[in-house]
Amino acid sequence: MQQSKPRRRRRRRNQGVERLKTLLIVLLSLSAVYLTGLALIQNEAASGTQGLLGGLISLFHPTHADSTLSSDSGGQLTAAARPVRIALYDGENRYAVQYDTTQTDKLYDSVGILLGEALTSAARPVSVPESDWRTALQSPGIWFDFLGHIPLETLSAWTGEGSGNTALTGSVRQIAVARVDGEVRLYYHNESDSLYYACETAVVYEGHMDQLLSGYGGNGTFFVFELGEDSGYSGLDPYMLLSAATPTPTVYRASNPLSSLDDTLIGTLQQALSFQTSYYPIPNGIRIREGQETLEISSTGTVSYSTAEGTASRYPVGSESGYDVTEIVEATRKMAADTVGSYCAAARLYLMAVEKTDDGLEVRYGYSLNGAEVSLPGGGCAAHFTIQDGQITAFTLCFRRYEDAGQTSLVLQERMAAAALDALSPEGRELLLCYRDNGGETVQAGWVAK
Repeated sequence: MQQSKPRRRRRRRNQGVERLKTLLIVLLSLSAVYLTGLALIQNEAASGTQGLLGGLISLFHPTHADSTLSSDSGGQLTAAARPVRIALYDGENRYAVQYDTTQTDKLYDSVGILLGEALTSAARPVSVPESDWRTALQSPGIWFDFLGHIPLETLSAWTGEGSGNTALTGSVRQIAVARVDGEVRLYYHNESDSLYYACETAVVYEGHMDQLLSGYGGNGTFFVFELGEDSGYSGLDPYMLLSAATPTPTVYRASNPLSSLDDTLIGTLQQALSFQTSYYPIPNGIRIREGQETLEISSTGTVSYSTAEGTASRYPVGSESGYDVTEIVEATRKMAADTVGSYCAAARLYLMAVEKTDDGLEVRYGYSLNGAEVSLPGGGCAAHFTIQDGQITAFTLCFRRYEDAGQTSLVLQERMAAAALDALSPEGRELLLCYRDNGGETVQAGWVAK
């Protein structure tokens, strides 16, 4: 009996040692998995590998090149669909806002649901004469202007919280939801073929749309075509919106966020663009080479990426046999938002255009300030992406920062500027406020004709 106690103590010690061994084995296994995952991250990014390995690596190092519409991105999608102009017509009065982001956003938060409902429920579009488009603008309804040319399937995904309407094709800048002949239809001008279209929708007017349109009254805004041929504006774009009030555009301080490249800034950009390796200096910046891929960050304010022809890119956005335009737009929009969008301060990114090329697609994003576009030197844009064979093969990002300078600039009253433009034989050009950024310390808005 006296010898049993030492044996029990030895057994407990042995059990303790075995438990410790087991714990060490588990820790070593987890460490091995972690190191293996880190070692394979770059291969994952370059080849687009999916499945178990992709899921395992994502636990330790989430990729920044996600090109899908995630289920929790509804807020981001809604923000991407913000128009710069909105006009409501209740059958008697028109109320419109433009060149005022705060008021435009507030109005869109109230009535944007109608656009989402119309896009989601829209039947296959039918070509209609331009007169039907004008009738829609003068019927109870809402008109939206997005400044850029947005693919309809993408706009329907943005307003429908990720659920796009495959019946809609082409791209739009201006679109309307209007009640004509007792039915609520979706009307738009297709920028791809310059034709006008109408779609039947499931939007309910009585007790829903009519209530959203009520209570605004009018604020003296008109479309040019409503003023008649003797108004002095007949030469202007007929769907230009003329306001009674004179805009007072804000003056902004402009700067280059990359003028001083430090390790923290470079590291942040590397992480956003999924580059992890070290860099080496070049004139006015740094360069990173990984295989056949090159990333350059310049203190002049630009970041550029390229990959050699025929080699894999770390940014897959589809397949070689086909692509989903909304997937491409969302992948590039996220990359633009995570980079130039994180540093532009008072500016807002907007989708300028998605254009087909002989080899693939070009996607461009611009800056806007209070609903007015920002014109960069040489016709540049905030972000320009090239897509070929189901992957982003090149991009250029132009970093600019805009901050309210606490001042406003004087511009001609819109109708006076329109009249002056009309006297110069504009041939259907549109009068717009635009901020010209030539690299100076401030930017001010002025009227331009496009």
